[in-house]
Amino acid sequence: MSIDMPAEQVRALGRSLTGRAGTAQEVRARLLDATGVDGPLQTPVGLFLECHGTLAAALAAELDRLGTTVTGVADSWLQLDAALVPGPGAEPGR
Repeated sequence: MSIDMPAEQVRALGRSLTGRAGTAQEVRARLLDATGVDGPLQTPVGLFLECHGTLAAALAAELDRLGTTVTGVADSWLQLDAALVPGPGAEPGR
């Protein structure tokens, strides 16, 4: 299977994924700062929010890694294209 996508769209996808990593980090911070439950539910709610905060941190790390990888792929495609197809006035192989 192949997918035909211009390198600039792939690069935009990578930037978008990296941006979503920042959003996931914000979610984590909001979850860990969400206190205000008193009584017998305080401990279970705190554990629930901590667990989801950990999940948000893991998601942020994966989105950041994936975004960096996708952007790197787009950059390598552009470098390969530049090496194979010389620009106007350039000599082939240089």
